Amino acid sequence: MGPDGLLRPRLETGHQRLLATVFGTVTVSRCAWRRLEAGNVHPADAVLSLPRGRHSHGLARLAVREAIRVSCDAAREAIFRRCGPVLGKRRLAGLLVEAAHDIDAFYDARVVEPCPASTVLVLSVDGKGIVMRPEELREAPRQAAAKRQHTFRTRLSAGEKTARKRPGVVR
Repeated sequence: MGPDGLLRPRLETGHQRLLATVFGTVTVSRCAWRRLEAGNVHPADAVLSLPRGRHSHGLARLAVREAIRVSCDAAREAIFRRCGPVLGKRRLAGLLVEAAHDIDAFYDARVVEPCPASTVLVLSVDGKGIVMRPEELREAPRQAAAKRQHTFRTRLSAGEKTARKRPGVVR
């Protein structure tokens, strides 16, 4: 039964289809269910996840990957060097358009709505602290810093603290 609802009673083997892949152009053998007044149906194409067009999903993915890095002409040359003459300039542009057909829906789904005032904002920080200006230190660390000589060593002993840093807080 085809997608148009017509029964196709005859099975013919030996039908072939060209498929451009990252390995070059290959020939895919398949069976066709036929009816005289209707087009052929190839149910194995869906089972094998074959694309409707001539170019494979892997080749389309490679084309997009190359085209986002360089120009279309350079992408076509890179594909030609890797896969052989499997893709023309116009078809490369078509594959890129097909790959981007759902980008508007993707960004529409990502529209962020403002949060209500009752939403809690939680931040995660590394806790290493920020070197403070001496005049911005709290009273006790400021007095400790004034007593100590300012030798800015790079390493501290175990448990030793310089009282120069404290976690940054935005108020």
